[in-house]
Amino acid sequence: MEHRPVTPPFSGRQLRALVWTLLAAALLIGAGYLLARYFDRQEQQAVETTDLDRLVVALRENRNQLQVYRLSGEVTTKRETRGGIGDILKGELTVKQPWSVGYTVDMGAIGLDDYAWDEATRTLLVRAPAVRPEPPNIDESRQIVAYEGPIITRDMQTDLRAGVARGARQQAAAEAARPENLTAAQQAAREAIARNLQGPLEAAGLSDISIVVRTPTDGTGSDGERWDVSRSIAEVLEERARR
Repeated sequence: MEHRPVTPPFSGRQLRALVWTLLAAALLIGAGYLLARYFDRQEQQAVETTDLDRLVVALRENRNQLQVYRLSGEVTTKRETRGGIGDILKGELTVKQPWSVGYTVDMGAIGLDDYAWDEATRTLLVRAPAVRPEPPNIDESRQIVAYEGPIITRDMQTDLRAGVARGARQQAAAEAARPENLTAAQQAAREAIARNLQGPLEAAGLSDISIVVRTPTDGTGSDGERWDVSRSIAEVLEERARR
């Protein structure tokens, strides 16, 4: 009976080639899987970065103190005093001087619960706080001063000037708080807040958004009704977080 040598199915060279082929195939499959995962994550991030998310980022970056209006005028203040031995001396001081008052809105006080996003009309609704006047600025460098009295001592001058300064601030503050001036400042605030928000929104790629600002003095109208049926951005984010 003739015995023939058993030939292995693969030679050493063929076996090595097969191993390298399998390794290359495994590497290609692994690389394809990782690449698919990468593109899947990129697509998922693109989906998650909605207009609402971009809005949140833009609105949180805008926390500045915004001056919305400025009022100026002139005030004339008159004060009198007595001094000397037995208050025998009488002095009178009249001062005319310019003043100005700035009205500001703290954008940091507007939270996400004060914004509502209407996706259908691409409108951002903003509920702004009431405008408040700042302390008056009295320009003492441009005073017109008139003294009356035969003799006015240094102490009398000090007393007169302190009284004039208090009176000027009080008169300017009263003028700034008049209803018609507060109304003008509130109207200016609506326009200034909308302009102030436009920059961050454009930087976030949301330049096609309409901005509607409501203030505490606004009556109920179409915008008010729209706010009533719209959820604030804070409420939408809270609901999304619960999912």
